[in-house]
Amino acid sequence: MNVTWKAGRRELALFALLAALPALAVVAVFQVHPWPTPMRQQADNLAWVLTSIYLAMGALGVFLLPWTKAARAPSLGEGRLWTRLVLWSLATGLVYGATDLALSRFYWGAHLAAVDKRNGFDITFVNVRPPWSVLHYLHASIISECAFRLAPILIPAWLVGRLLRGRYEAATYWTFAVLAALIEPLEKAVLLRKWGVFGTEPMEVAGNIEAIAWQFVFAVLLRRFGWPAPILARFGYYLLVRCFHQ
Repeated sequence: MNVTWKAGRRELALFALLAALPALAVVAVFQVHPWPTPMRQQADNLAWVLTSIYLAMGALGVFLLPWTKAARAPSLGEGRLWTRLVLWSLATGLVYGATDLALSRFYWGAHLAAVDKRNGFDITFVNVRPPWSVLHYLHASIISECAFRLAPILIPAWLVGRLLRGRYEAATYWTFAVLAALIEPLEKAVLLRKWGVFGTEPMEVAGNIEAIAWQFVFAVLLRRFGWPAPILARFGYYLLVRCFHQ
């Protein structure tokens, strides 16, 4: 028990240094020098209170990580492990981004634009522009993974694991990994685009399935490499799809 608590405090300290501190630093920069954001929500996400709430959710999940089947983050001195983690994670995000861009251009891009126009959204939407886009989407990567991966997988996996007294830990992890993979894609489908749960047309169903599959891949990275991996994977995705793509 004492060893696990010590591991939890170690994970939390790394999270504070490598995730919370950079996210809060971006918020501080934005508060001093706000950069243009095409949507108000993009600016709202850089508020102190909202960022702190997301970070608290992620921090709790990270602290509980040693009680789950997810890998622990390497220590700061383990350069070879960090290199492997960073390369695999960024490469995964870049492949996800390239796949998304290709499918949007050659398959469902026109359909999504028509849906957005029907729902009253500005289809000329552009991302935050460089160079501020790098800081903006670094912050977005951190808080998004806190909300969509670290909290909804690690916290309930810990809770159920304690109720089951350590049995079925792997099955518990993957159950919540699948459920967490549904959150972001279905949120966009139902609340933003006002589809049915999985869409009504083949393009909509295919788009949801593709997004859910990639969200599950991020959970695989979390289990294999530790909590920094999905954050870096999302940042790799944003580098290609958001930071330098208008």
